[in-house]
Amino acid sequence: MQNDQPHKAAMDCETNPTASLKKMFIDSTMGNRIMAGQCPVRRAVFLKPHGVAKADFIMVPGLADKYKIGIFAHERFSAWVRFSSDTQPHAPDMKSTVGIGIKLFDVPGEKLLESSKHATTADFLLQNMNVFFVDNATEMCKFTKAGVVDHNYDLYLKDHPETQKILDEMAKPVDSCLTTPYWSGLPYAFGDRFVKYKLEPIGPPFGVPPSQNTSDYLQADLQTRLNMGEAQFNFMVQFQTNPETMPLDKAMTPWSESESEPVHIATLVIQKQDITNQGQAEYGENLSFNPWRTLKAHEPKGSISAARKVVYEAGAELRRFKNGVPAVEPNTPRPLNLK
Repeated sequence: MQNDQPHKAAMDCETNPTASLKKMFIDSTMGNRIMAGQCPVRRAVFLKPHGVAKADFIMVPGLADKYKIGIFAHERFSAWVRFSSDTQPHAPDMKSTVGIGIKLFDVPGEKLLESSKHATTADFLLQNMNVFFVDNATEMCKFTKAGVVDHNYDLYLKDHPETQKILDEMAKPVDSCLTTPYWSGLPYAFGDRFVKYKLEPIGPPFGVPPSQNTSDYLQADLQTRLNMGEAQFNFMVQFQTNPETMPLDKAMTPWSESESEPVHIATLVIQKQDITNQGQAEYGENLSFNPWRTLKAHEPKGSISAARKVVYEAGAELRRFKNGVPAVEPNTPRPLNLK
């Protein structure tokens, strides 16, 4: 990289990890890909899509009042979901970290993300691992610097064996986007309490998974299963019951489910559909997901979440600008083309 030295001089992980992460993910990583001719410009992370799908987000009937907070005070929302892996678009799906972005529509109330303050959408972001591989934004910055600036992740990993262990666990085979659980990994407010989110799959459409020898088997599996029928996930919240064992800014620490069992408060129902319908994939790739595009009642917590707010928004703005897509939230969900 020709401008390594300026980047090295600009990195300040101790006092301003958020600004440093933005420089590395947006200015360096995305910027270099753009200069190399990437078209369309893709996300900085989770840039390999497996498919986007129309869904409904339905609250559990008879939900107790103590759970009717913010978004969960309503009965249901239309949604679109995006499944992806944190790897390059042409890299194999096998042993890649899989994530899901959920965008709800017609959500009333001001949103925390200033650029989406009056948007009627709200987002959830989860991945198929219950912890992060670093504790906080400072460590995330140091890890990223080792790879993006110094081009040698071992510089960080040799002194952080727990990070290496979690990364190894994240590199696990996934049979299907519809049969793996997902976690937020990071905590959120839930009114005056704190929770982590979990998606637990229930009853996906039956089907014989495509061969995992193909690079894009997760997309093929998603297409096959949703052509056969709808898929459902329990959306659950796990309450913080002990601040010492369930910290807000130590993302490597799992919240024990034996200490606080997740509570099912909503169901994500992904409708039967053909995810290869013309324009559907492009629609999903133009969507932007940010955990801060939500209500005050669900404010993200911890320094990694604070950094994500800035980095994700900057990445979405750059990506949409370069792709000629308006940097605004959709007012209504795209209808599902059943033909």
